[in-house]
Parts: sequence; structure tokens; C-alpha cells
Amino acid sequence: MLILKKELRSNIKLFIIWAFVLFLFSYMIAPFIDTVMKDSEEMINFIKSLPKFMVKIFNISENSITPEGFFGMKIMMMAQIFAGVFSIILASNLFANEFENKTIEYLLVKPISRKKIYLEKLIAILIFYTLFFLIFCASVLALFKVYVSYEYSPYILFGYSLYLYVIEIFFGFLTIFLSVIFQKTMLSISLSLSSFILMYIIDILGSANEKFSFLRYLSIFKYISIGDTINNNVVYINNSIILILLGFVISLFGLKIFTRKDVNI
Repeated sequence: MLILKKELRSNIKLFIIWAFVLFLFSYMIAPFIDTVMKDSEEMINFIKSLPKFMVKIFNISENSITPEGFFGMKIMMMAQIFAGVFSIILASNLFANEFENKTIEYLLVKPISRKKIYLEKLIAILIFYTLFFLIFCASVLALFKVYVSYEYSPYILFGYSLYLYVIEIFFGFLTIFLSVIFQKTMLSISLSLSSFILMYIIDILGSANEKFSFLRYLSIFKYISIGDTINNNVVYINNSIILILLGFVISLFGLKIFTRKDVNI
């Protein structure tokens, strides 16, 4: 468990900074939700006046004029990007950096199997991702309880947090997979971020234009859509579980490669 403890100590500052910044964004919005809800009729008229393509891009409807709907529109797009970047950077720190700085050689000469090294690093990453999810979920629920007097759905707020967890697991474990293949920090980060951005754009494009709606099936964001969650008042639990399991499958492929691939010198 020495590797696990080392990784937790080494990356705790990074985790605290990212988690705190995301909390601040939520804190900046929560106190204003009641004010927005008082002018809900004006907001509905504003939505009706928007061009159709903008309504489709942001998946806005009258159902969005709820406390959780407003929070989803204002915060969650940014939060998803934030979680994706955080998960990619953290995963790269624990794997690609080890290869690039040649510190992985120090670990490999120890009487520890490659499998154990990989799994302890994976557990460290999973702990950070899980804490990020729990802190965001607890802080959002607490902020709503303090600042929001209108009726809202805690279940939908939980769904937002779950979607961030899905993004962390999927793109974080994808970064691990790419890290053990290429053993280069910038290349692994670039490919992971490119995948994230491409899927994000595909989802927006498919939502805005029906001709390209089929492209959404290639993006994980279709299956954990904030807009669909707000409009349909449903959390896509099954989709989330499947995507998390897919992330673990990707990590298993990474384990196989890590135990067999030579370290580039």
C-alpha cells in the first residue's frame, strides 16, 4: 500500500484546489436562484423569444425554469468541462509522468509486481474521483438547502453529481490507457482532451441539427444529457452505470498493456 499512500499524498493539493474552485462556482450561483425564480414568467417569455437553433443547442425548455434547471443550465456545462480536465490531468500525473520522468523504473526494480503498481495507482485515482463526486454532491445539496426556498428535486441534483463521476471515470481511465501505451504526458493529455472536446462538440451539433442527430450516439454526453435530465425530470442511472463499467473495461486493457509493455528509455 506504499504506492497508494504516496500517490494520495502527492496529489492531494491538486485535488483540493480543483474541488474548491468547483465549489466556489456553485456558491456563486446558489444565492441568486430564488431571485431568478421570482422572475420565472419573464424567463419563460425570454426562452420563447430565442431562435430555435439556440433552444436546441442548449436544450432549453420551460421545464428549465426550476431551481435545479437553472443550476443545470448555468453551472453544469462548465462543471462537466472542469471534471473532464481534472480527471485527465490527475490520471496523467499518476501514469504518464512516471514514464516521462523515468521514475517508473525505480518502482519496477522494487519487489512489487507490475499488476500491484498499476492497481494501487488506479485505486488512488478512484479515491480522488469518488471524493470529488461526494464533495460536489454534498456541497450542492447543502447550498440549495441554505439558499433556495422554492421547491426543487434533490434527486436531479444528485444526478448532476453522478454525471460528473461518469465523466471522471471514463476520461480518466481513458487517459491511463493512453498513458501506458504512449508513455508521454503531452501526447496522452492531448489525445484525451481531443476525445473529450470532440464528443462534446458532436453532442451539441447533434442536438442543434436533426441532420446530425445520429452523431450523438458516438458521444457519452448523449447518454448523460443535462438538458434531457431537466426536461424529462429523470436521472439516467442505467446509462451512468454502463459508462462507468466501460471505463473500468478500458482500465483493464490498460492493465494488460502495463504488465507486458517495456518501458521506453
